[in-house]
Amino acid sequence: MIDFHCDTVYKLWAEDSSETLSENSLSVDIGRLCRIGAKAQCFAVFTPYDSHTEIPFWERMKAIHGRFVKEIENAGGMVRQAFRSSDMGAGVSAVLTIEDLGPLEGSAERFGEILSWRARIASLTWNWENAYAYPNSTNPEVMGMGLKEKGFEVLEMMKEHDMICDVSHLSDGGFWDVVKSGVKVVATHSNARAVTDCSRNLTDEMLRAVADRGGIVGLNFCPSFLCSYPDGTPKAEHFSRVSDMLRHIRHVYDVAGEDVLALGTDFDGIGGTLEIPGVEKLPMLRDAMVDAGFASSVVDKFWEKNGLRVLE
Repeated sequence: MIDFHCDTVYKLWAEDSSETLSENSLSVDIGRLCRIGAKAQCFAVFTPYDSHTEIPFWERMKAIHGRFVKEIENAGGMVRQAFRSSDMGAGVSAVLTIEDLGPLEGSAERFGEILSWRARIASLTWNWENAYAYPNSTNPEVMGMGLKEKGFEVLEMMKEHDMICDVSHLSDGGFWDVVKSGVKVVATHSNARAVTDCSRNLTDEMLRAVADRGGIVGLNFCPSFLCSYPDGTPKAEHFSRVSDMLRHIRHVYDVAGEDVLALGTDFDGIGGTLEIPGVEKLPMLRDAMVDAGFASSVVDKFWEKNGLRVLE
């Protein structure tokens, strides 16, 4: 199993938790990942805009990365950080990702520092405008806006250093600017907008564009991204069902093919009642895909092989 997105490190830091990445009461820990035979877990460095504001923005980001480093060091060899597939050996690997380059505030020097962290995937923004881009939005004007000058500049640096651009939180205009740039592109934790009309999900054209460029779209477990009323609007009830996950997987498969399928749970970054509340229950989804008639080769691609290819 390779999961392309979780917010566990941020949550441990934000709560100043005495729990560890090795064992905790959250949705993801190394012990449970080992028990289900996981290959790799992507751990996001997400920096909040509106909390812990007594700490400067960039310092917040460095502190959260510091928590990641500490947790890996203290895991007693249960996990190792990996930059690409060839770094992954036996056991679980941790792939560092950056959710929102906003704290860099356009600084090339700060970008150089996150390169030294061996972050492999980065998104230009989260749900707020920053120096690089505009976010997904229910406002059509904002949704249509493309990248800023600094956004195009950082894409060139990402290409130079083999960093992958995550488009999950971008505006539609920004998405197409990224696709046209030639940078490696993924959507680590987004679903299908045709199934659930949510601005964080991707249109069919976007799904095909990611697939055409060899990327993946990681299935997000957030209830409002998965469930919708008959008119397509997201449901108010916050319950995430495996049956809804299967509808999104089937749609992405039908529209963009088997090579784009992947997992991006968003564990520890989402709320609601989840039928799969933690990594220990993930085999339920694999079994459900088999029961739904997906070929074992397709399930293997969703579960691991597409992720290994992207991280080469």
